[in-house]
Amino acid sequence: MSSRDTPYDLIFGAPSFDEERLVLLREQDACRSTTPTDLFMLAAAGDLLRDLLPADDGAAPHAAVVSQVSSLMFHAYRFWLHGRHVYRFEAAALQPLLTGAAPAPEWRFRAPGPAGYVQFPRNVIWARVSVDAAPEPVDGFFWSAPVAAGERAARLDLLFALGMRRGRPGLSLVDATVDMPATLDEAAVSQARPDGVDFANVLPGGELQGYHALTTQAEAVRIAALCFWRIDTIPQPAPATEGGNEVRVLEHG
Repeated sequence: MSSRDTPYDLIFGAPSFDEERLVLLREQDACRSTTPTDLFMLAAAGDLLRDLLPADDGAAPHAAVVSQVSSLMFHAYRFWLHGRHVYRFEAAALQPLLTGAAPAPEWRFRAPGPAGYVQFPRNVIWARVSVDAAPEPVDGFFWSAPVAAGERAARLDLLFALGMRRGRPGLSLVDATVDMPATLDEAAVSQARPDGVDFANVLPGGELQGYHALTTQAEAVRIAALCFWRIDTIPQPAPATEGGNEVRVLEHG
């Protein structure tokens, strides 16, 4: 199995990025911000965001770009802060989740930790950032699920990464937030696509390639819930270290 970059590695692991910026952010973040709103009240967060936004000849960045870069920075910071945990699904582990496997009704959502990244097999799941955009392969998703001791997370932030490929300087992002944990319990067993089978291919000829698709936010939330169920209920492999990330590879369904 070859090492694979995460969006964190692509953007924040570049030689030009100084990780001391995140250390400074942690020093200012005494309350350990659990929402983007909290985080961007910190001076270090605002400074870092300005440096990450693309230069545009002095013009103010488009609001959509600011929103996407803000989400990536929030998740990257949480990912780094909580140990850079990656759960990489091989095809044999992911395929049952895409074709009907689901938890028993009594299962209750539990994230594997306060933050991390779930990585899918290459070119298995496809999605679009908007209805008029070209489809792109989904690399995986960041999650942030802050919890108090003995409690369940009151919110779940998800950020899906699309279009990561060698030679491309960036990536595409799709944001999702779930406010109530009960929603995740239901999402794992509820129909998410109103006009067809969840995760079914929508690309011409894609079924011959074994492609699946996310066409709604509900499907994105459902695949996240199913991944968490799989992680929660199957014995976990020992972690390995890849480029500073702690990686667990899930190989079997």
